[in-house]
Amino acid sequence: MLEAAELAINKLIILSILNRIPGVTLSQLTTISLETLYMDYFDFVTAFEALCRDELAAESTRKGESVMDAIGRPVTRCDLTPRGKTLFDTLENRIPLPIRSYLAQACSGWRKDIRLQNTLSASCDPDGNGFFTVRLRQHDGLKDLVDLRLAIPDRQMGQMICERWKRHPSTVYLGLLSVLTGELTPSPEMGSEDREAEGAGEAGAALPNPDPLQQSFLPDQGQTETETERGADAAPRP
Repeated sequence: MLEAAELAINKLIILSILNRIPGVTLSQLTTISLETLYMDYFDFVTAFEALCRDELAAESTRKGESVMDAIGRPVTRCDLTPRGKTLFDTLENRIPLPIRSYLAQACSGWRKDIRLQNTLSASCDPDGNGFFTVRLRQHDGLKDLVDLRLAIPDRQMGQMICERWKRHPSTVYLGLLSVLTGELTPSPEMGSEDREAEGAGEAGAALPNPDPLQQSFLPDQGQTETETERGADAAPRP
């Protein structure tokens, strides 16, 4: 009887997560569920499979999915079904209060993280002509900041571009702006030592070259002494 009660709570926890984060990937759903510390991996699998079997939850690959898993396949996303939504609204209070409080806080943070993850995507696909099309996208939640397509000669180069875009999107974006505008942009990944060195370089470069129209006709003291010494050296000895 205890096992049945625990299974019921596990199902409600999963339904709660799906209600708060629609379209969560299976990997993300697994992680959030395990972070409640109320179930282990096998408990999660048992509960989620039961929900799908009872048509209370659904797992599917969306058409046009741009997010890929580690081996390059479109990720699957999980959602509540109408039946699952009705059941959850009826039984939500059966979830222990500490777990409900935790889920409310944790899911809020996860929504922000997932929203950031979904703003960045990269893909490398053959174009049918012996080349590969690399598509780099960045979305701020309202509009596309970057939607760039490149024709690349081989897959390895395309995958390298995709990986760099995912790891350093700001650097690539600022570098692209710098190339297109002809203006230097600061690197967001520059360390403190690099910034100090750059600052020293800028300080040295900040000294302007003397304007020939504003220079005095009289040599300065250092120049006079130098020329006097040269003259003394050049004078013939008796």
